[in-house]
Amino acid sequence: MKRLVALDTETTGKSDDGTPGEHRIIEVGCVEIIDRKLTGRTLQLYVNPERPVDEEAFNVHGISNEFLADKPTFKEVYKELIDFIRGSELLIHNAKFDVGFMDKEWGLLGLNETTNDMATVVDTVALAMKLCPGHQVNLDNLCALYDVDRSARTVHGALLDAQILAEVYLAMTGGQRDLDFTDAASAGAKRWKRPEGAKLPLMQVNKTEEAVHIDKMISLSQARPLYPADGDKPAMAGSTWSHDYDMPYLEKGIEEGKKEYKARLKAQKDEMSKKLLDDEHVALLTEYQKEDFAAYKEWEDRVMGRVKVKK
Repeated sequence: MKRLVALDTETTGKSDDGTPGEHRIIEVGCVEIIDRKLTGRTLQLYVNPERPVDEEAFNVHGISNEFLADKPTFKEVYKELIDFIRGSELLIHNAKFDVGFMDKEWGLLGLNETTNDMATVVDTVALAMKLCPGHQVNLDNLCALYDVDRSARTVHGALLDAQILAEVYLAMTGGQRDLDFTDAASAGAKRWKRPEGAKLPLMQVNKTEEAVHIDKMISLSQARPLYPADGDKPAMAGSTWSHDYDMPYLEKGIEEGKKEYKARLKAQKDEMSKKLLDDEHVALLTEYQKEDFAAYKEWEDRVMGRVKVKK
């Protein structure tokens, strides 16, 4: 049985060199994976850092000093965290940052252990760079590459980010149970081939599934520059699956704000949707998105402790 734990932290801030400095942890989120399956077991700890949250950090995660005022200190909850991660394979995106903060907390408690003593740490940034060469490997971009829903990630939150990281990791590593990146392994690796003459059965999809697929394909195609600019022709985005998704690749202008750039992307997506989706598909897609958002909101409220779960 292989036990992995996706982990993320939120903090009061960080020093100029990216180290903890005088800053502290304010939230820890953990998601358990056993034998490549999400077990549903999670851990979320909010912590009173005994110091103010920097304004810049607050703008990222939205966790205020007022919210943290009545929360327990790290000293009061650290045993729960250690029990959850000990002996696991820890999946951390940019592990140096989170491990640095946790090791600082262990040191303040006078423990003679580090995070690496408690668990095997896997930096998923380094893993993604090997599996996705040539791509940016931040979580948002990996979600786009692997079609992981990140629509609820309007602000950072440790538990939500740990959940997303767990799903990205499972998608990124496919069906593999063991990863070996040694030269010898690469040299001897052979791709699986379908037996000659074998055919896969055609699967029928309903119109809702078709609409959702087309909508996802438009979003993924927008982020994928396939052809560079050539003379008067702009760089083109699209998909190698079909030329139906060909469109000009929109890059963010140097002086352009994020809102303006997002507005341009939305306008382009709306134009492509009108081209590829009829009225019936649009209605079905709208209904699906409403139901999907409601289900995600219910899950988010539950894991964030906003509603009580009936036992």
